[in-house]
Amino acid sequence: MARTVLERELTVARARGVRFDVATRADDAGIRRLLRENSTPGAISLLLEREPDYFADADLPGEEKQTIVAQLDGRVVCVGNCAIRDRFVNGGLRRVGYLGGLRLDASTAGRSDILRRGYHFFRELQTAAPADFYFTSIAADNVQARNFLERNLPGMPRYELIGEFVTLLVRTPAATAGNHSPPGHREPGLGFPQLADLLNSHNQQHQFAPHWSAPQLAALKPLGLRVEDFHACHDANGRLACAALWDQRLFKQIVIQGYAPWLAAARPAFNLVSRLTGNPRLPNPGDLLNAAFCSHLAIPVDASKALLALLATLQTTARARRIELLALGFASDDMRLATVRAHFRCREYRSRLYVVNWPGIGSTARELDGRMLSPDVALL
Repeated sequence: MARTVLERELTVARARGVRFDVATRADDAGIRRLLRENSTPGAISLLLEREPDYFADADLPGEEKQTIVAQLDGRVVCVGNCAIRDRFVNGGLRRVGYLGGLRLDASTAGRSDILRRGYHFFRELQTAAPADFYFTSIAADNVQARNFLERNLPGMPRYELIGEFVTLLVRTPAATAGNHSPPGHREPGLGFPQLADLLNSHNQQHQFAPHWSAPQLAALKPLGLRVEDFHACHDANGRLACAALWDQRLFKQIVIQGYAPWLAAARPAFNLVSRLTGNPRLPNPGDLLNAAFCSHLAIPVDASKALLALLATLQTTARARRIELLALGFASDDMRLATVRAHFRCREYRSRLYVVNWPGIGSTARELDGRMLSPDVALL
């Protein structure tokens, strides 16, 4: 007991001088500086930047996005956000919060007290109108974050592992003579109302898949997603399937900061083999990842031909826009993941999905039925 009291007193003392607030546009420059200077650890360290405006996607209809910042001596040293929207859980609509964008400044490395106080501050904000569920993802090779968050330490929320998620990077084909336009898989007359119905009918079968309305889809145009970016086709059973090409680099960028020593040494050989086999190359440190998302998938898990046809269409469309890679994601037990792996050469980025809850705030993983996890990778 004495040790527990002492630890609590030390935590409070160390955290003095750190101020927590709900971020406003006045914090924009400080947040973007933090993201530019602090990478996610792993074999490939990434900078997840938000240029030129961190708040570009802050006011989307049907979504409540709240960003928490910690400041020390007038400098933003920690940031994290929660986006609450309607998602499908157990076949019905629930208010679900996705916890993302957590970053701690290198100048405060090891300051777990800042994280604890930040989570406590967030919990207090959520008490009045909590979401039904909260979930998040952590890169599988981010061992430091996993070790801290999975321990369920006093004062921290409980992280319950619910599955693994695999993001695939698929290379787009090189342009060839006579191959300058995508195959004809765009259904005439398919507008946002019809797309919203199609997406919701499909997403209802999965866990944490987003619910869409026509105004919500239309609101994504300033963020790079237009109705023309959706493609659709019928599968072998006559069911309509769709997917979209969403280039988010207008407001959200992935920059390769560097590689683990072993991977940096092997990168020239990797890239030589990639050139021969068609695998995606490992970019130079400092490069912006030239990728777009394959998002808004409404493709039945058993419709492999429709999946391959739509992915080929998005590949060709992406290449016409000089986009090198397509990113798409599936739960590790999703049949569609195996289909893409079997037909395309990919690089994989693995992460782990968690339900997050506090006492009295947020539901637990036990309340989920056996439906497959299917969050949209473009919204993570």
